[in-house]
Amino acid sequence: MTQKPADLTSLQRAFLYPRFSTEATTDLGLEIISDIKKNGPIPFSDYMDRCLYHPKFGYYSRPEAVTVSREGDFITSVSVGPLFGKLLALRLHRFWIANESPSHFTILELGAHDGSLASDLIHAAAQIDPVFAQALSYYISEPLPARRKLLKGKLGGKATILGSPDELRCKIGALIANEVLDALPLPLFFFSQSNWHEILVSVEKNSLAWSLRPTETFLSGNYPEAYLTEGSPNFQKLLSPLSECFEKALFLWIDYGLDSDSLYHPSRSAGTLRCYRKQRSDAHPLDHPGEQDITADVNFTAVEQAATQLGLKAYPTMNQSRYLTHCAKDWLLQQPSPQEIRQFQTLTHPSQFGNRFYALELTKGNPQRAFP
Repeated sequence: MTQKPADLTSLQRAFLYPRFSTEATTDLGLEIISDIKKNGPIPFSDYMDRCLYHPKFGYYSRPEAVTVSREGDFITSVSVGPLFGKLLALRLHRFWIANESPSHFTILELGAHDGSLASDLIHAAAQIDPVFAQALSYYISEPLPARRKLLKGKLGGKATILGSPDELRCKIGALIANEVLDALPLPLFFFSQSNWHEILVSVEKNSLAWSLRPTETFLSGNYPEAYLTEGSPNFQKLLSPLSECFEKALFLWIDYGLDSDSLYHPSRSAGTLRCYRKQRSDAHPLDHPGEQDITADVNFTAVEQAATQLGLKAYPTMNQSRYLTHCAKDWLLQQPSPQEIRQFQTLTHPSQFGNRFYALELTKGNPQRAFP
């Protein structure tokens, strides 16, 4: 049987927001267009990787640009105030005590951005327990040279900035990654004419455009025509070198996401891919290459499966409201300031950060988890 071609018109309509412009583009956009003309269409995952991590024009490669703040493109839990770092410090302090309060305890942070979470956590550790603070060695893994330079300038001697986690080996510690998994480049898939297709980025009339190529069945089941969704990044590739950094460790991932059944429900026909620019999420992924954030919900089921295959132990994912409340249970009895209470409410309220974000803990080496 001859396979019917996919409907490109329905693909264009599947994205929630229309193009801002099909003519004007950025320096990165011009570079991508030139490369596609020479070498042909590229998978969306390659396009997303270049938009976010191009060494010169990538969204995260411009430390001078204000991106994560109320004045930037979006806010995170760190933007709410220093309480988020304090609650994570309380969580790590409990883990440290449960594992016999070692004299050397390593924290490795991924996706540190401007170093605000590192500063908040290190400051809070000194307030919580000076002995704990003395035991801490804080490391940040940052592959982008420009951002490494910014972090070194901001944090000084508070943290060691690494180009790769391969440079770190320690006996016991913890990894922290806040909103890292949602920014990993991933493929896009489209169901049309009873077949699955991978979405590519191509060029039409000197402008970025969509195209498709046939792919093996991505999901089994009954999906509607013009169903758009994301595949998962290679989580095992990310987790494998990180797991080698520690003999014993707690891994903490905080992000927005879903389990596989929810993420790939037939009713979720437009997927979760979105872009953020100037506190708005109504941007098209082919607009403003390198000048807007591109993100998608994390498939926590896939993360857990990748971790288990590497010998890590995964614990039930819980929403941020429940997780941070467990972290804060002793602190809440100590009469926090009104400002801290307001921050806590923002971080845990169901209509703000509480139900949108989730926390996933993994362990390596059978440490005492000490949670809740």
